[in-house]
Formats: sequence, structure tokens, C-alpha cells
Amino acid sequence: MSAPTSSMTRTLLTIDAAACTHHDGDTEQACRRAAAALAVLPAGYRTGLIHARATDLYQSIPAQHHREPAVRALHTALA
Repeated sequence: MSAPTSSMTRTLLTIDAAACTHHDGDTEQACRRAAAALAVLPAGYRTGLIHARATDLYQSIPAQHHREPAVRALHTALA
């Protein structure tokens, strides 16, 4: 769906897929995927739309799950 060199597009697709995974009930896997996608991007690319989509995913997770390791890892990746 995208060129292998289009890291921003591929990251957006990964974060969107992670949001679907969360919606399907696997929040832990969703957070791991999104955090991993952010981790491989240079800091300058973790802004704008990419940051907004990952933040939307994090904010869609109920607060009682925010202490779980995978959710905390996503929060850290967003910081």
C-alpha cells in the first residue's frame, strides 16, 4: 500500500491498525505495536499527524489501564 521508504505513511498505517486492534479488545498488543512504530522513527517525525493519531489511541484507553506496562510504554513513546 505504500513505498518501503515511506516511513511516515507506514507508521500511520501501523498506528491505525493498532487502533483497530484496541477497538477489537487487545489493548496490550495495540499499545506495543504503536510504541514500536514510534520507536523506529527519528524524533523529528514523531510530530504532527503521527503524534496526534498515537495520542488519540492512548486517550481512547480507559484510565484504569494506564498503569499497565504496554500502555505506559506507549505513553512514554509519546513524551
